[in-house]
Amino acid sequence: MKVLVLSNGELKEKEIDNTLDEIQKIVGGYIEFPFLGNKFKDNVIDVIINEEGKFIEGLKPEIAIVNEKIGSIMDIVYGNCVFASHDKEGNTVALTDKQIEIVKEELETVIELMNKDTLENFEVRALFI
Repeated sequence: MKVLVLSNGELKEKEIDNTLDEIQKIVGGYIEFPFLGNKFKDNVIDVIINEEGKFIEGLKPEIAIVNEKIGSIMDIVYGNCVFASHDKEGNTVALTDKQIEIVKEELETVIELMNKDTLENFEVRALFI
């Protein structure tokens, strides 16, 4: 199954087995399907993340969800992300070429943030919703 994987700031096309075990291996644990805006929803694009990613020490921030109207960060997604689609029955399926282009366009902006506790800078992909 063709998916996109965001890991360490890099968005790459990958062919993976369409199994829960394979997806859990990529995200490093139990999975969650957060809502990341209407553009993904309207184009039947799912993002699959580690449901405990924010609480696992050592996972890097990957996506900053930014409210486009007010310019503030609403949330940050930590750890590897898998972008896939789903069929009418809700089964996870491969992305089409058009869906791949949508994800790449939506995540093309990279922003630099600072951890206020450690004063460390880090880069994340920005998703404007």
